[in-house]
Amino acid sequence: MNISNLNIETNTHIYIKLLAANGAMRVAAGRSFSSVTNFVVGLFMEILAFLFDILIVKTPKPTVKRLKEAPWYSWIGGILGTYYVIVNIFTVTQMGAGVVLSVFVCSQVITACIMDHFGIAGIQKRKFTIWRILGSLGLIGCVAVITIF
Repeated sequence: MNISNLNIETNTHIYIKLLAANGAMRVAAGRSFSSVTNFVVGLFMEILAFLFDILIVKTPKPTVKRLKEAPWYSWIGGILGTYYVIVNIFTVTQMGAGVVLSVFVCSQVITACIMDHFGIAGIQKRKFTIWRILGSLGLIGCVAVITIF
């Protein structure tokens, strides 16, 4: 098993558990509070990971100069992550985890293929070939089947 397969499997397990946890918190505490809880706990974990990285691994601390040099799109990750969590919280209890996760996976793969095709965000260009288009259409078909049945 190579590292990319392990990453895909790990992320899949995490996303499924995230959907379940967010849905359960929504039922227990309401939509808005479940989102706040998610990000407060997440911030705490990110701070621990950051401290581990700079204190134990000895990764250099970010500098103001380097942060200013970052491309504009590098700052939107938090917005997109918030969108992902909030949409999950609002939809998973009504639509089910299978539908919500399949829609997100399908949209991420198709978006990634488009980003590859145009070389967006410094990604090496890779054509959106007929096989990638057929694969994307297959994903859309899978989402339709999961949604309908």
